[in-house]
Amino acid sequence: MGNDVEQTALTRLSLGKQISSRQKLHLTGCAVLLAAAVIFSAGSGLGFIIGRLSSDGETAGSTVIAAETDRALAPDDLDIFWEAMELVEEDFYGELPSPNDRSYGAIRGVLKTLDDTNTGFLTPDEATSFMESIEGSFEGIGAMVEWAEDEGAVRIIEPFEDQPAWNAGIRPGDLIIAINGQNVAELTGLNEAINRIKGPKGTEVHLTVRREGLDEPLEFPVTRARIDVPVVESEIYGDNDEYAYVALKRFSVDASKKLRDELETLLTDDTQGLIFDLRSNPGGLLREAIRVASVFLEDERVLIERFSDGTEEIYNTEGSALVPNDLPMIVLVNEGSASASEIVAGALQDVERARLLGVTTFGKGSVQLPHTLSDDSLLRVTIALWYTPSDRSIDDTGLEPDIVVERTVEQRENKEDPQLDRALELLRTGE
Repeated sequence: MGNDVEQTALTRLSLGKQISSRQKLHLTGCAVLLAAAVIFSAGSGLGFIIGRLSSDGETAGSTVIAAETDRALAPDDLDIFWEAMELVEEDFYGELPSPNDRSYGAIRGVLKTLDDTNTGFLTPDEATSFMESIEGSFEGIGAMVEWAEDEGAVRIIEPFEDQPAWNAGIRPGDLIIAINGQNVAELTGLNEAINRIKGPKGTEVHLTVRREGLDEPLEFPVTRARIDVPVVESEIYGDNDEYAYVALKRFSVDASKKLRDELETLLTDDTQGLIFDLRSNPGGLLREAIRVASVFLEDERVLIERFSDGTEEIYNTEGSALVPNDLPMIVLVNEGSASASEIVAGALQDVERARLLGVTTFGKGSVQLPHTLSDDSLLRVTIALWYTPSDRSIDDTGLEPDIVVERTVEQRENKEDPQLDRALELLRTGE
């Protein structure tokens, strides 16, 4: 539920303390890209995941640092923990987990008390899969998911068209309740479920799915494949090729450059309107979100990042916009548009540069800082919430489109796209 992934050693984060630039990789990711099954998750973290890595010193705003608050654990605060662990080691009848497994379990136990699904922990193997997803190529079923805790299941947010999950018959809203016969409710959470779903291309995973409206669960054998997610796709529409269409699939490294390059080729003096498609884009790097917004906006605020102590960082556009300000523009969004997608769409909507068309977006408005631990496991910590230029929070609520147009599963299966059709009509008629 994307991200420049250069890792850092584990450092303790204190909201009032300045974090060194090499440690700053902000994730705005959201739902999970089940590319190897996997990916990212709103709860767990990443969607494509998204972050801001400022090791290059490039930022788009200024940060105000508040007084440091002392939230550190003292050594004797853990006395009761070690007392309990010693008793388990001495008295437990049975085989104990490995030291690593016990450490990982303890970390997850503490994180669970935070009641924040976006703060999470990944084992070294899980972290490797996470990094692969950021690169945009991985092996799995090709879907975006989230943890449905109340259901004891994994919810499908978006199965990508023409990828294994979609081709097998899995659809948005489906709840995965068993993986290869293992009840999902018995698993520790989304990360474990993802690890069971993902696997090498050509291998098969058997998913048991509960679908709304059906009394009995459905069974889907899904053959995993290599998932290569494109960054930019484009098309020209109209009798005289007067309407340009460009889709951004993820906010990975150099996404903004690829978008600029595509638009430089796509736009001509005869172009009368532009459709920018952010549907099913789960996010990516925060710095790429700022740069993508800068393709369409100039000298504008893009984002407010606000910390728990009330301090905030403002992000503004960078450089010159490529797309003329007077070119009519429609942005397509859906329930799979998350995180960095919502940053860009929200900025364009707030300054009235473009109208949003589609359905309410995912609602991922928190920022995670990832730390690579000494054994290559990964800890993601929520450090801030972000807000649109007009100070709207979309966390858990999403962005409401200016023009609501649904696209049903049946329409997707039949390759019908009423959202795109309506966008073209708006550009042609203005109504």
